[in-house]
Amino acid sequence: MIGSLTTILALTVAGHVIAGALDVPIPGAAIGMLLLLIAFASRGGVDAASARLFEVASPHFNLLFVPASVGVAASGELLAQAWLYIAVAIVLSTAATIALTGLLAQYLLCTMGRTQTA
Repeated sequence: MIGSLTTILALTVAGHVIAGALDVPIPGAAIGMLLLLIAFASRGGVDAASARLFEVASPHFNLLFVPASVGVAASGELLAQAWLYIAVAIVLSTAATIALTGLLAQYLLCTMGRTQTA
């Protein structure tokens, strides 16, 4: 389990280094997760030690939201000024997500229905 934790931390650091070196607008942690996905895909799946690590750590993932919550609380004045824009963005993005999900579901159901009957 220590080896798996070391691998995850190393990939996270690598993601931050890559994000800093390439100056991309993608968080280093997201790049690290992509590297982790690539590592798992190249190995053919998740090994037992990594699965155990995720099993032990997953009940505590909600702690990862604490820094974001503090950031939101610290930006209260800015949020108060831009609340209308934020509300419109949330409503429009939610509506777009629902619509695109519905269209994709219909497309996949029609495509899968044709392949099963053929």
